[in-house]
Amino acid sequence: RVHSETFGKSGCRRIVPGQYVAVDPRGRAIMIGACEKQKLVYTMNRDSSANLTISSPLEAHKSHTLCFDLCGVDVGFDNPVFAALEVDYDDVSNAPADAEGGAAGEPVYTKVLTYYEFDLGLNHVTRKWSDPVDPTSNLLVPIPG
Repeated sequence: RVHSETFGKSGCRRIVPGQYVAVDPRGRAIMIGACEKQKLVYTMNRDSSANLTISSPLEAHKSHTLCFDLCGVDVGFDNPVFAALEVDYDDVSNAPADAEGGAAGEPVYTKVLTYYEFDLGLNHVTRKWSDPVDPTSNLLVPIPG
């Protein structure tokens, strides 16, 4: 056993991290995310006797956000970057019926691919940028290189 952490004491809920786990390809950091809102980043280090040490969690929370997937991005030796497929449900609205008789009330939302950078020097997580993606996207596949 490497490490045991208590995230939530009320069981498996949508805001308790653990649903999504992403690792930096170089093994320097781990991001653990919940279905909604919460994301935590841990730094991985080795002490003088080569034992693995895990830092206290750093928060990368964002309110009113549903997470569909999470993965580590291969950036070489730059600061670790994690990608998350998210929807901000605060901006979701219902579409009116279209002229061709389409269904009214279907939700209209924008799904985005959000990049989080973990700055190793400052020990801080920042949301770098977001790119809109197809609303039917639901999985991120990390490709090395």
